[in-house]
Amino acid sequence: MSFVLGDTVKQDAERSVKALLSHVQSEQASRAVPIYLMLNTAEPLTRQSDHTPRIIPLRNRLSKLSEERVLLITKDPSTPYRDALTKKGSAIADDELIKEIVTLKKLKSIARDYRKLTKLFNEYDLIVADHRVYKFLPNILGAKFYLKNKKLPFMVQMAKPDPEAKLVKGKKSPKLKDERCHPEYVKSQLKSIAKNTYFVPSSGDCISIKVGFSDWECGKLLENINDVVTFLTHGKFRPIGGVIPMDKLKGVNVKTSTSMAMPVYKKADKTTQSIDENYDEFNF
Repeated sequence: MSFVLGDTVKQDAERSVKALLSHVQSEQASRAVPIYLMLNTAEPLTRQSDHTPRIIPLRNRLSKLSEERVLLITKDPSTPYRDALTKKGSAIADDELIKEIVTLKKLKSIARDYRKLTKLFNEYDLIVADHRVYKFLPNILGAKFYLKNKKLPFMVQMAKPDPEAKLVKGKKSPKLKDERCHPEYVKSQLKSIAKNTYFVPSSGDCISIKVGFSDWECGKLLENINDVVTFLTHGKFRPIGGVIPMDKLKGVNVKTSTSMAMPVYKKADKTTQSIDENYDEFNF
């Protein structure tokens, strides 16, 4: 595997990942925990509040869609989407990939009761919403979901974009609406969300991205680390990726949610010592 940050950094990354895995397994041998890649940047990725996850493709999947409890939030009324997605023989219904479908109106009602909102938070692993209602979710779900990006909803489209799509007139409004729903297209988006990782543009100088778990082999984690850094630094992945030019990447570390950060890469300058010179400080 060609490492985007170079062979020397790959060696440093391998050493740090192995040390981190050894530490986690000695401390928490009974369960696997997520491994995060921390990227420090010279400039913020955004100046505005942004809570929309962007998918980063990985060669080693984080999860299977069949392992996730999925909640779908739709426009009102949900009938066109519910009928298509729950119809016998559809790509979604046969595998019971979506556990519950609620409308935006129903979600607002649930959110008024904090106990019901907490139940919703705990009951579902993955929350997705029609892109046409997605912008309303931060005000409805609030800090329970959005503070520290605890359980961010993902945006999906109910059908493939098509300028020639047939629009229908709403019952309560003369405005034409797109009520198409393509189960196969929805399924493909859900599979991508479950399989891959994501990032949220930060208004600070650091972003955190899940790259695997502590019961993985070191090689699989290195592959996912390389995938993440490549996607975020290479211009060919714009406009979603390529948001961190290589000269703006100050440092890369790996850690769990509770461990200290282990060094992978640090941008060289006249006063910077090499990772080799300082590595003993990071031995557990």
